[in-house]
Amino acid sequence: MRRIYVDKYTGRIEKTDIYLIRLTMKDGTVYEDLEPRMLFPYTNHTMYITLLDKDEHEIGFVRDLEELDSDSKKALEECFKEYYMVPKITSVIEVEDKFGTLKWTVDTDRGEITFNIKNRHSDIKHLYGTPRIIVRDSNDNRYEIPDIDALDANSKRKLFSYL
Repeated sequence: MRRIYVDKYTGRIEKTDIYLIRLTMKDGTVYEDLEPRMLFPYTNHTMYITLLDKDEHEIGFVRDLEELDSDSKKALEECFKEYYMVPKITSVIEVEDKFGTLKWTVDTDRGEITFNIKNRHSDIKHLYGTPRIIVRDSNDNRYEIPDIDALDANSKRKLFSYL
């Protein structure tokens, strides 16, 4: 099957579930229960979006959200808000290092949370050329520090040796 490029001239996208969509092509062909995924979720939030069926086969591809009609763009943005929900760390309350496992207690935009990090070298990523930090906990949940420079001095001090 060849790749279908979706834009405002070729198809329309509607949200049907928390992060599922329906793709209706201009010729009337309908694809149900597609999962949109960003190919580069950390570095590019508006380009290169694949639309996968339940067997994870690519059905369609969106080059850029800006090429879609406003309703289709909104449907994808709502799906991404749920699927790629990443709490943003606003301050660091405590960091403990016990036997190589880090225990972080942080404030986020979703409230206070405590989590463990198994490997500081692979689970704490400073995105090259940006002030953003992505943290993955031992349960594979992700957290973001949008701008390390914007954290308070106490938080920066607690994180200094781990970044």
